[in-house]
Amino acid sequence: MGNPAEADFATDGGVAPPPYSTVDTGAERASYPPAPSYEAILPEASSGTSASGISGVNKRFPQSINAYFQKAGFSKTFHLGEHADQPLFAVTMHSGLTSKPLLELHSGPKDSDPIIATANNEKRWSSGRTTVVQILPAAFSSISGAESASGSGTTSAQEAEKIIMKQTNILKNVTYPFSVEVGLGKDLHVENFEWRSSRGGEVQGLDKYTRGHKLVRLGSEGVGQGGERSTRAANVTSDGKEVVAVFAQNTGWSMNKVFKFQFLESGATGVLGDRFALVALMSALKIWYIEYLAQQSNAGAGA
Repeated sequence: MGNPAEADFATDGGVAPPPYSTVDTGAERASYPPAPSYEAILPEASSGTSASGISGVNKRFPQSINAYFQKAGFSKTFHLGEHADQPLFAVTMHSGLTSKPLLELHSGPKDSDPIIATANNEKRWSSGRTTVVQILPAAFSSISGAESASGSGTTSAQEAEKIIMKQTNILKNVTYPFSVEVGLGKDLHVENFEWRSSRGGEVQGLDKYTRGHKLVRLGSEGVGQGGERSTRAANVTSDGKEVVAVFAQNTGWSMNKVFKFQFLESGATGVLGDRFALVALMSALKIWYIEYLAQQSNAGAGA
């Protein structure tokens, strides 16, 4: 498989950013107003579309997504899809030390396909604590095309949209909060989410040997009251919030599958919209990629 990041660093002349250190800020977690509830829309199979695709919008993303590095040689591109032999999207990687963003998501399986979203550090020489996810005009044509049928789509197709995600350290807990417009039809509104590091059942469902991250819908109320992991309902946090997505590194025997992602609960029904799905995926890829680069840097230093 090789190390696809090395090819980019050799070209850009950069080095991988160091792993983050935990900072005790003494701050308390903010409270958020309750999010509106939605009736789940069950996935329905359609011609040429996977039955596991997310319903409610246009089934752009399957519920489960894996990242696959190319098997031979060095490459700046990896693929996203349910299966290695059925790639749905190409993602181009960069070091972040040039004018190009860290990650570029293409609309199809080729790196020549239009770029629909990017994820990058706020500044080229920054620590990477602040992430900018950008949805490009090429994405809005398909997003608004699907959502306009329901009266949705408020952002101009001529404008790129930026979502800011800032790494936050509270005691020993590292989180990545962001806000994004969600909903269908005329019910469009901004909601708050955050990625939390986790070893819970949601992550274990992806890979039982690794630590991952879960995406929490901060204004929501999950089934039950939260509480201890052994007693609370599935896909609910200890503070009673709904878990709408999860990702983890792959620790299995596959040499090219490196990342696993899954939408859960309202995130898996499509009711939060394509914009949410795109930002959730890109923010997860950014967190994973920074951790991956740090691991590669540490491995090289210890060799």
